[in-house]
Amino acid sequence: MRKGRKGSRRPGELSTSSPSSKKTIAITRPVGKGEETSRFVRKLGWTPFIIHAVELRPLEQSSILKEFSRVIGEGPIDWLVFMSSSGVDAFFDVLKSHSSVLPSASGQIRIMAIGPKTSAALRRHGVQDVVVPEKYSSVGIEYHLSKFETRGQRVVLVRSSAADESLAKALTSKGAFVETMTIYKSLVPTNDESVLDFLAGLERRQFQAVLFTSAASASNLFSIAESRIPASQLIHLMRSPLVGAIGPATAERLRELGVDPSVPGRYLIEDAIDELVRKYEERSVEARAFS
Repeated sequence: MRKGRKGSRRPGELSTSSPSSKKTIAITRPVGKGEETSRFVRKLGWTPFIIHAVELRPLEQSSILKEFSRVIGEGPIDWLVFMSSSGVDAFFDVLKSHSSVLPSASGQIRIMAIGPKTSAALRRHGVQDVVVPEKYSSVGIEYHLSKFETRGQRVVLVRSSAADESLAKALTSKGAFVETMTIYKSLVPTNDESVLDFLAGLERRQFQAVLFTSAASASNLFSIAESRIPASQLIHLMRSPLVGAIGPATAERLRELGVDPSVPGRYLIEDAIDELVRKYEERSVEARAFS
């Protein structure tokens, strides 16, 4: 079992519930992220618990530069699609010191972001003309691109090592030439304390809701939990809180693991939290009405 460093702040401490709190939602976020999500949850009158089930680590800048130079060198790019704000930041951090790479292709490229936060990250780096699909998911990107003539189009997906191949396969089936640029690694965190704290909280029925924000976070949580409890017990414990999943890929992975989540209509963390909170409140009202 992996151990956290002694003397360091436990990952869940910023967001574990106080004794007086009765409503707590656990949310998976990458290592180093979660403060903004915690503030949003507190505004709703709930207590957040951040589960660091994923660690995002950018590839070496030389590797990213070499890969992008190769992609540009092989011909014009019609669509450059960013799958996360983390990918945007890693990509442009490299280009800041190698600005000569992009101008030769920038006039030809149409830029797409998977959602508003990724689009906002692009704007922070000076990219204003960004397309955002109506649904913030791989399915939404596929649907939006299908409005155009995709046959013969060259589409480059900027993504993590944990991304699945469903989008690339779907676009390829429509005649597009699809390439992927893996720009950062999605890893199991070296410090697993927040996951172990979450498991302990599940056993105490501490959580009224749990939100998984990526398929990788679901996979990693179950992987870490293997050292603590059997998968069958974890699945049983997950039946107590409301469980939500952002996007169909995350929901599918949870179902493969034995958990049946709800999926919000809009694939934003805030919207998903809102929906889970509302469902819990509605369920509580119904329970009181029949008590």
